[in-house]
Amino acid sequence: MNFLLVSEIFSSIQGEGEVIGIPSNFIRLAGCNLRCIYCDTKYSWNHGVKISVDQIIKQVDDSIKLVTITGGEPLLQDIHPLVTRLKQLGHIICVETNGTIAPNESLLQLVDYWSVSPKLSNALVKYKLRFPVEKVRDNIWYKFVVCNLTDIEEIKKFVRACRIPPDKVILQPNGLLSDEKYFDLAKLVFEYIITQKLPFRFIPQVHRIIWGRGVRKK
Repeated sequence: MNFLLVSEIFSSIQGEGEVIGIPSNFIRLAGCNLRCIYCDTKYSWNHGVKISVDQIIKQVDDSIKLVTITGGEPLLQDIHPLVTRLKQLGHIICVETNGTIAPNESLLQLVDYWSVSPKLSNALVKYKLRFPVEKVRDNIWYKFVVCNLTDIEEIKKFVRACRIPPDKVILQPNGLLSDEKYFDLAKLVFEYIITQKLPFRFIPQVHRIIWGRGVRKK
């Protein structure tokens, strides 16, 4: 029997990335190999409950077809059996990962949406992208947290160095800022993309706008 260390399971609306605005089941796995300073789910780093795949499936709302597997860092655990079962039940799978662990070819193809979040120097962690950029492009997006406009220059260099397609890049303001600073930064990023004619997408966090700083997506 397959088990996973789970932080929480809940249903909400996906608040960020390519599938933003779509109702989703969330399976948040426990454990992470990074300690980003702006992480808004630090409670998932060290605390989780060992749950079988069968038990996880029972807690998933079958009427909601999108399932987001997130963390922590979900690829620290073998999620292939869980993804396989969910796909057999007709679910669409989104995996949110920091990109430091490369999934095997089978999992890479099985997942419908990959939301990869490379870390800049603003995360204050040592980081190396190991996600296979060249293998699959249609279902992979790269989401960067922006704390100030200088981060965007770092993103441009990162994207060029890793050969990431610019149309797959999403810029997202740091969600842990105070309300006023968050919206000020969002406006700056929005205008910077326009004035600099950057080929990136700007997507703020819906849950951050609705519920405010430091809350979960439910």
